[in-house]
Amino acid sequence: MKLGKVIAHIPARGGSKRVQSKNLRYMDGKPMIAYSIESALSCNLLDEVYVNTDDDSLAAIAESLNCKVYRRPALLGGDDATGEDFTYDFINAKNPDTLVLINPVCPLIREADIQGALEAYSASDADTLIGCTQTQMQSFVDNEPINIVVDGPLAPSQNNRVITICNWAVTVWNANVFRKLYENNRSGYFGVNRLFWPLDPLVAVKVSEEKDFRLAEALLIARKYQSTQNATPKYWSK
Repeated sequence: MKLGKVIAHIPARGGSKRVQSKNLRYMDGKPMIAYSIESALSCNLLDEVYVNTDDDSLAAIAESLNCKVYRRPALLGGDDATGEDFTYDFINAKNPDTLVLINPVCPLIREADIQGALEAYSASDADTLIGCTQTQMQSFVDNEPINIVVDGPLAPSQNNRVITICNWAVTVWNANVFRKLYENNRSGYFGVNRLFWPLDPLVAVKVSEEKDFRLAEALLIARKYQSTQNATPKYWSK
């Protein structure tokens, strides 16, 4: 898929219910949203990067980091506005060929993850790339097994079917395909021909609740410590 003009947006509204003002809250010394902004600005495959917001404080953080700001209409700042709504609005306002979403509640995403996603998308015939995690662990929904047989011996997990969990830490769309899908039925996030992009679980942490915030912060601190240590594995012995 040809990339054309590539624009990224980092959607962040002022309100937050489960973790209060999470995008403004400090995480290891800086506001959480700063991590996604810095990673996006470091990616040389992105022609432009915007924070898409209705909030003055979030806009000020973006500007302090030399990131552009898109002020979404007030009606798209409430709980009733869907991701499709504000993404469609942004596409119409900025007219990219390729739109990239960098999720600010996934602060461990790095420039290399964004770069890798765009390269994989460009090399494919997909119109949509979705960041995800994957598991082969025994899984159930409403007490019904998904990837296992429960009336036989427990199989090794590596023999189970792979379950893909959409993370949306980084998402890439053909903007024209998204626009058409939205205009037909107000959808667009899943595209038509999709490519799932598995992320390292240590990168894919998504802050939805307080415990997620603490985990993401701990991993950011650990990442800094690990970068100063010898990466050679060590083993106990007598």
